[in-house]
Amino acid sequence: MGLLQSIRKLGLKSILSSALTLEEEIYSLYSALKTELAGVEVPHSLVRILDEELGHQNLIRDMIDERISDQELKQIIEGKDLHIHDLRRIKELPVDRYSPIRSRLETILAKEREIYNLFAGLHRKSKIPFAHRAFGFLEEQERTHIEVLERLLGRPGSAELHS
Repeated sequence: MGLLQSIRKLGLKSILSSALTLEEEIYSLYSALKTELAGVEVPHSLVRILDEELGHQNLIRDMIDERISDQELKQIIEGKDLHIHDLRRIKELPVDRYSPIRSRLETILAKEREIYNLFAGLHRKSKIPFAHRAFGFLEEQERTHIEVLERLLGRPGSAELHS
């Protein structure tokens, strides 16, 4: 492996480590929300996002540790079980029941936008095909999370995404 390739590989690992940190932060925010809602029905869409965020962490760790091939990445990205949110069916959370967590959802939404913008930028700028595909997939997933949160907060279609 040449010097330039080694530098690119180290740079990608550094970027992935930063992305992993953001994914761990958002996962902990969702986990805290789930704990806070103990005794109250947690909307199914939030449970799904929590699972997806854990999947994002695993994907990024596998990329950092080079445990995933280009072919495996394609299978993950093309997986039918990854596009599981039916946005038309997601309704605003009843204010009376969920008012204590609405501000926390706003915080999570802001963090999701930050992560989306990171992945969108990395997707746009990445010249490594494997990384380009991975960041495109993660960008799409985060866009969906933003749309789900906006619907839960009663603001469907207000996504102000910068890509």
